[in-house]
Amino acid sequence: MNALDTEVVLDVEQESLTTTPVNNIVSVQTSEIESDQAMMPISPLDLPTEVFQQALDRRRENRAILIKWIRQSLVENQDFGSIPTKRGPSKPSLWKSGAEKIIGLLNITAHFPSLADIEQSVLNGNVPEYIVVRCELHNSQGIVLAEGSGARKLSQDYGDLNKALKMAEKSALINCVLKVGGLSDVFTQDLEDLAEVPPAPKPVRTQPQSQPQAEVCSDDQIAILNRRIQQLKLDRQRVESWIQRAWDTTLDHLPANRFPTLYKQLDKWATQTQNAA
Repeated sequence: MNALDTEVVLDVEQESLTTTPVNNIVSVQTSEIESDQAMMPISPLDLPTEVFQQALDRRRENRAILIKWIRQSLVENQDFGSIPTKRGPSKPSLWKSGAEKIIGLLNITAHFPSLADIEQSVLNGNVPEYIVVRCELHNSQGIVLAEGSGARKLSQDYGDLNKALKMAEKSALINCVLKVGGLSDVFTQDLEDLAEVPPAPKPVRTQPQSQPQAEVCSDDQIAILNRRIQQLKLDRQRVESWIQRAWDTTLDHLPANRFPTLYKQLDKWATQTQNAA
C-alpha cells in the first residue's frame, strides 16, 4: 500500500482535513478482479487494463490534492526554504517541520529502527565516526510505505553526539517523506549542501535572556555557519573569540540579525589568512 492510495479530502473553507482509506470507498465487484486476487500479478503491468487505469487515475488525482495542500499549508522559511545562488533562488528545500506536517496529513508515522543499534554501540564505548540512521514510514496497519537513510559525520558537530544524531534523523525523515509522496520534483533535501550565500533569517529560537529576549539563528543557519567554517578551514576557537568580543555571545546563540554579517566576515578572514600565508 502507498500513502497516495489514501484519498485525502481537504475542506479549504473550513480548514478541516480528513483521510479516508480508499479500500473503504471503492468496492470491487467484478468476478474478473476477484479471481485475480487468488493469483497476484508479478508486475503491475500484468493487472487487468481497467484496474491498472483506475489505479493510475486515483494516484494522479490524490497526488494533485497533496501538492495543492502543500502549497496552501506549508509556510516558507518555516517548513521549507530557498537560498539565493549565482543562478537565482535555489530549488526549495524541505525542512523537518514541513516533513512532519506532511506525514501528519497522510496519517503515517516515522520509525527509526537503527537507533537501538547506535545506542547499544555507544553504551559499549564504541562511539562511531559516522552516524547513519534509517527511517521507515508506517501506515496505521504497520505496513512500511517508504524507507530512507541519513548520515552525519561526528566531526561536523565537533564531537556533539546528540546534535549529530538529531541531524542524521532529520535527514532520514526528509528522505522518506520525499519518497512516499513523490516530492523530489517539488523539494530538494538538504539546504546545507546548497549554501553559497546566507538565506534570509528564519528566527525560530529565543536567546535565554531576561529582558529583552533576542531572536537567534535557527538550527539550519547555525549548521550553515559551521559548514562554512569547515569549508574555509578557519579556526573555530578564533571565530568564537571574535563573536564573544564583538557581540558578547556564542555561535550557538548568535542573534539572527548578525547571521549575514558573520557569514560575510568568514570569507574576509579566509582571504586574509590566505594572503598572510
